[in-house]
Amino acid sequence: MGDAATAPVKEGDTVEGRYRIIRQLDQGGMGSVFLAEHVLIKRRVAIKVLKPELAEDADVIERFMNEARAAGTLGHPNIVESTDMGFTREGVPYIVFEYLEGSLLTDEIYRVGGMPVRRAVRIARQIASALNAAHHAGVIHRDLKTDNVFLTDKEEASDHVKVLDFGISRFLEAEDDRSGARSLVMGTPQFMAPEQITEPDKVDRRADIYALGVIIYEMITARRPFTNDDTDALINDILNTPPPPLDVADVPAGLQEMLFTKMLSKNRADRYSTMRDVEGALEAFAGVLRDGRESKPIPVMTPSDVSEAHIAAANLITLPAAPQRRSGAIWLVAALIAGGAGGALMYLDGQTRAVAGDDLAVRMAALQGGADAVGAAIDSTLKGLQLRAQGIAQTPMLRSAVETDAATVKDMVGSDFLFTPGKGEVFELIQLRDGVRSMLLRIPAAAPALPLVGLDDSRIVSDGPSLLVTFGSSISSQKGAIAGVVALQAPVDLAAAARTLTPLVIEAKLTGFGPPLTLVAGAASTDPTSTIVLPLTAKGLKADGAKLELVQRAVGTKGPTRTYALARNASWSVGGLLLVVYFLLLLKGRTRG
Repeated sequence: MGDAATAPVKEGDTVEGRYRIIRQLDQGGMGSVFLAEHVLIKRRVAIKVLKPELAEDADVIERFMNEARAAGTLGHPNIVESTDMGFTREGVPYIVFEYLEGSLLTDEIYRVGGMPVRRAVRIARQIASALNAAHHAGVIHRDLKTDNVFLTDKEEASDHVKVLDFGISRFLEAEDDRSGARSLVMGTPQFMAPEQITEPDKVDRRADIYALGVIIYEMITARRPFTNDDTDALINDILNTPPPPLDVADVPAGLQEMLFTKMLSKNRADRYSTMRDVEGALEAFAGVLRDGRESKPIPVMTPSDVSEAHIAAANLITLPAAPQRRSGAIWLVAALIAGGAGGALMYLDGQTRAVAGDDLAVRMAALQGGADAVGAAIDSTLKGLQLRAQGIAQTPMLRSAVETDAATVKDMVGSDFLFTPGKGEVFELIQLRDGVRSMLLRIPAAAPALPLVGLDDSRIVSDGPSLLVTFGSSISSQKGAIAGVVALQAPVDLAAAARTLTPLVIEAKLTGFGPPLTLVAGAASTDPTSTIVLPLTAKGLKADGAKLELVQRAVGTKGPTRTYALARNASWSVGGLLLVVYFLLLLKGRTRG
């Protein structure tokens, strides 16, 4: 646990009059973690205190602040929550986290000697969900590993994931790092993607996707793809050697292919492009494993194939050339065969209708998945804008500048210190004085004015080609009054939703945000079509009547079922005719007798 004499705080201390230290829990490279209790509300928390000797290092302070920012603002159930931050009497920074009871994922893996695939996928889905939220907020973890994943119980459900330690995370809106510190190789080597070693200054979200692949590998096999005490040899393996096969029974082939080709690929261009894609793939495998099926398509005979085969079989029933005496039994057998063929065709007709109903249900679920993807994209964009706007609004320099004039503000932020716009993004700084709004700054300067948003409120509008989200965060003056507004606008990335819908529909468009926004524009079709309207659901959605309108080819079973009906009726008619012949022959025989 470390030497208590050199620890920045010790058992019994009270930090800033609020947190009483109970005991030390752990000690790491950057600081120590203590169990503490809030003196008023008696809530137990974990406090991470930076090592005093590191408190003068600007780069270390930045990393420490990164962890506080990520844990305190992402607001995801699978990311450890930070509730407070401050400084000890000696000026050493600390972060307050929710206190977790459970075990590290690493400890659990080696306690059970490798996890069943279903359990590993369930845990991996939660990790992917957490990192998807972080990525949408512009945060790359860069040190994702089993030691930074905690398993706890929540509402009597086991294996609830909490992702920890965003200390070396990279905030994408701050890529213009002037210190050059971000070009250093950071992370745990066994979980590092090749580009994290060769091009550390160009690391993007796909490095986290690679690290999650290593975690899945370790959960299933109880070993890591590459381990070597010789650092040079380890790095050579990461850069040049294919990962060893899993060699574990009952792992679906599709899961292995996903792991090795889409997550652990040396070339990041071959990996999934987003963590949402990873999450979707894991959700699919979770469904396969839950249903007890293998991850391969189940062959289904088409209605046309079935009908042609059985009609051909029915056509083999022919009338005898010339009935002979005492051969009436032949007519009876033929009648029974014809009746049986009709019964079989009736059964196949019912099966075809059932399959068609199942297909329709599957299609509707897929279409709803596309609508859900739109809602998730809106939520993610809004959450990222909210975090960034609130962070900018709390900048001390901005709080002072907003009370001056436009010229002073432009001088202070002429180097884009506050905001570096991404593609399609717009920043506005608005002054509020005596109820009057005054524009102080717009980046880019030539961008159109943003729609009016309230304090700490949002708007979602369509400009035709794009869906735009705007969020306004209030700026407090030095005296605590509302002095201005930071407004940020960004386009919603709807590419994933469009990819989901493209193979399913002829056309898809969003309505309710202003001008309709086309997501899928297919070629004109001469086939019958039907239109489905799905309401959009998103936490931040405030547009009345926002919906997704989908045009698809009409789905029905009229053709196949009609063919079955004709063949079935023909078989029964032949059977009835043969039965009449049989009774006539039987009656004739008795008359002769």
